[in-house]
Amino acid sequence: MPSSDQSDSTADSSPLATEQKGGSRFPIGKLVLGILFLAFLIVFHQLATRKADADNSGIREDGQPAVLFHDQQPYLNVARKLVDEDYDWVVPRHRMPGYSLLLIPLYDPETAYPLDPTGNDDRRISEGFFERGKTFNILLALGVLVALFFSCRVWMPAWESFLVTWSFGFLLVVIRAPYVQPETIFYLTFSLSFVLLLRQLEKPSWIVGILAGFALAATFILKSAVIPLLALFYACFGLKKAVNLVTSLRKSRSFPWKSCFADVAKALLVFVVFATLLSPYLHTTWKLYGAPFWDVHSKYYMWMDNAEEKKKWRDLDIAEPDFVAPEGEEAPSLQKYLREHEVAEILERPRVGWDKLDWRLNHDYRPLVRWILEFCRWAVIVVLVLHWREAWSALRRHWASVLMAVGFFLGYGLLYSWYAAIGVGPRLVLGLALPLIGLSLFLIGRFSGEVRIPKWGIRINDRRIALVVLSLAALYLGWQVVSEDLWQIEGGQ
Repeated sequence: MPSSDQSDSTADSSPLATEQKGGSRFPIGKLVLGILFLAFLIVFHQLATRKADADNSGIREDGQPAVLFHDQQPYLNVARKLVDEDYDWVVPRHRMPGYSLLLIPLYDPETAYPLDPTGNDDRRISEGFFERGKTFNILLALGVLVALFFSCRVWMPAWESFLVTWSFGFLLVVIRAPYVQPETIFYLTFSLSFVLLLRQLEKPSWIVGILAGFALAATFILKSAVIPLLALFYACFGLKKAVNLVTSLRKSRSFPWKSCFADVAKALLVFVVFATLLSPYLHTTWKLYGAPFWDVHSKYYMWMDNAEEKKKWRDLDIAEPDFVAPEGEEAPSLQKYLREHEVAEILERPRVGWDKLDWRLNHDYRPLVRWILEFCRWAVIVVLVLHWREAWSALRRHWASVLMAVGFFLGYGLLYSWYAAIGVGPRLVLGLALPLIGLSLFLIGRFSGEVRIPKWGIRINDRRIALVVLSLAALYLGWQVVSEDLWQIEGGQ
């Protein structure tokens, strides 16, 4: 019958490690992984640089400069304006300023692009600044991958950490790294925020609360997409404490109030750190827009029907604090949307949006989709079935974390599908790829182990089988990306 007994030493070591004659363990596996990791970093840098030169440089075939596409110019232009205005300029609440702040050291006022007095050139960005921005983003992607690996090592063994890092790297990041956009680092901070909040839900601590607050603040200043995640965390935390209260009172008519209040304080610490770090930004937003977390996307864009409507209102400066709708026009809003749409239309919109996203994901990121759905998913299912007793026991003990994880993927999937109606492309929903990959490899490492088949008198280690299969699949799919897909799609979309 299946058994998942697995010592800590086995779980934390690479399966490539070998035994020396004297009985000491020589970490050949770690050495091999280290060499491979360095080699992959070099290959990644070369591929991303070639992609940038081939598809994101100079003048495109349509006669337009590459910098004007895929939202690259706005991020560079915000950095330029902050420097030129001596930081006495408020960034409009359309794009978050975090990524532009990272670009500021790359801007050189002495070689800035001369403004065209005829107004016929919208670049406002020198070619040198653009090139430095692309180089920076590629190096930033390398840093993200290194940080991801060591972050994974906190929760999973080296082999799993390596697979998470480089499947993410070669199936997604290498495609997006050549573009001056914040998604690469956002995907990391967003995933870390999710993981740290799960950890805080499971076992609240002061340290994790502080780290989660930092991760959420870093994510918010890059893209304001973490407010639903915070709300989900507090909803699951409150439900867990309520269930514990009812269960304790029914069993013993007593409840550990002191430890409960301590846990609540640790949970609240997350928001305290988050809001404190962002307080200058939130205070300015409150003064200008009337609410600290005001955001043009949730205020207006969410309630538009199509890309044409988005372009119309964007050109009317809907993100500016002094925006007033033209006479006879009503700005998009929740109330207006509910008033003008039937219930059937509202329920249908996420499905229509998901169909659009699904087509784009399968067209541009087919190897990534296959990796998650055809390999990671089935590997997890097989492991959980083989070790169903332990999996069922864990589900009963950690039901709140399972609820939060399911709510995270379904909630953001629904949100991004709704938003896809205005033509935002797949860049937002791709933020769920890393958490899915990481969670899959974590579950495999957590529940797999030795499987006994008494009838045949054999034992197998399903963890090693699963990881070998996943490693071969990742190599095959990664080769498909770097040999074909990378040169055929525009990764900035």
